[in-house]
Amino acid sequence: MSNTAPDFEAEAPSIDQVAESQSLKETFRESLTVLRISQFRLVLLERLLSTSATGISSVALSFAVLAVTKSAGHPDGNAAAVSFVLAAQLAPMLVFTLVGGVLADRFRPQRVMMAANFSAAAGEGLAAVLMLTHSAHTWNLLFAALLMGTGGALFYPSSQSLIPRLVPEDRMQAASSLSRLAQSSMLMLGAAVGGILVTVFGPGEAMGLDAVLLLLGTAPLVRITVPALVRAAEKAPGMMHELREGWAEVRSRTWLWAVIACYAAVLAGWFGGFTVLGPEVAKARLGGAGAWATIISCDGLGILLGGIAGLMYQVKRPMFVGTILTFAFALPPVVMGLGGPLWAISAVSVLAGFSGEYFMILWTVALTRHIPQEKLARVYSYDALGSLSASPLGSLVAGPASNAFGTRAVQLGAGAVIVGATGLTFMSSQVRNLRADAPVGPATADAGALGEEPAPGFAAV
Repeated sequence: MSNTAPDFEAEAPSIDQVAESQSLKETFRESLTVLRISQFRLVLLERLLSTSATGISSVALSFAVLAVTKSAGHPDGNAAAVSFVLAAQLAPMLVFTLVGGVLADRFRPQRVMMAANFSAAAGEGLAAVLMLTHSAHTWNLLFAALLMGTGGALFYPSSQSLIPRLVPEDRMQAASSLSRLAQSSMLMLGAAVGGILVTVFGPGEAMGLDAVLLLLGTAPLVRITVPALVRAAEKAPGMMHELREGWAEVRSRTWLWAVIACYAAVLAGWFGGFTVLGPEVAKARLGGAGAWATIISCDGLGILLGGIAGLMYQVKRPMFVGTILTFAFALPPVVMGLGGPLWAISAVSVLAGFSGEYFMILWTVALTRHIPQEKLARVYSYDALGSLSASPLGSLVAGPASNAFGTRAVQLGAGAVIVGATGLTFMSSQVRNLRADAPVGPATADAGALGEEPAPGFAAV
């Protein structure tokens, strides 16, 4: 079945119509009515708990690796080892994300999310035990990161497909914004807490708290009662057939696969130039874990502001706006590579966080409106797989390249990759012209509504 919904602009104004229709205060109040849905409130509680663990882990894991790789040659820790461990955390996305999408469309998505949280908690708990017993090495922290990444791979498509089954479609942007606001606020708080815990106690204690929070996050999911999608027994396909159906939805829409391909390059540059090398730069010249926690918290603040903007503003051409915002991802690695002070890196991290969050809200609503609900989780799994496909490579290359060519060269190169990929994507007329209020229909309707023939995309699988 295809999603149907009233005109977007009848529910929430676009940026150029806010003054004509209703005040921002009224728009904000109207958006909050989605909180009346009790099942949605349970989702928010889960996001608050599990994302706080993610925020802490974003500081603790990198500094755990740096702590166990100190040597005469690397007094601040080995950036190459951080590359390997963070790449191991991303790698399961390439294996389990598609499986997670099929499972979420076949079974109850909240149960898949519970299994994902258990896997991530096992990884965090293992890393905590290794650090606290002084038995941690790069190889066993890498194994713990694999468990964390497996949980993330299973979690993403299920979590993205759950909310559209809990709230009416005309409240989807509000629901998506509030959900991501819950995540961004706890990501910011978690990063700040993580910096304090790592500085005062150590990364082991921080990751132990991560494991507890992830386990607590499974409790609200038990109370969610969304059933599995009903399927006729004679039409129940095998997993490979279902994967091909999801792929067909992706490849028939140029705007969809073009943005996914763009983010493969963007996130490779971001993870390599910022996530991997950032902690080393923070430790070497900005003040250590506290400085990195400040930068991550500023990114979280930007995400929080982006979520608030998503509650109030909708735009007519979401991918046009979203692609422009994507250029901001280049700023943190470039400013860091140029030797910028902590305040400058923090400022551009706020901008990058805002841009990424508002883009994700626009992206979520666009997929919900243009993809049939029974295939939505599989499309999200291809989204995650494609977007993160080059991230392990970016993470793997960044550390050794930094040792060989210098951190500055790698971070500036990462910024150039981000700008180049975004510029190429912006050249697509489907990306620029996709309308939020276009009629929803089959894949070919998306291309037709833009006055173009459906693009073939990549070769058929």
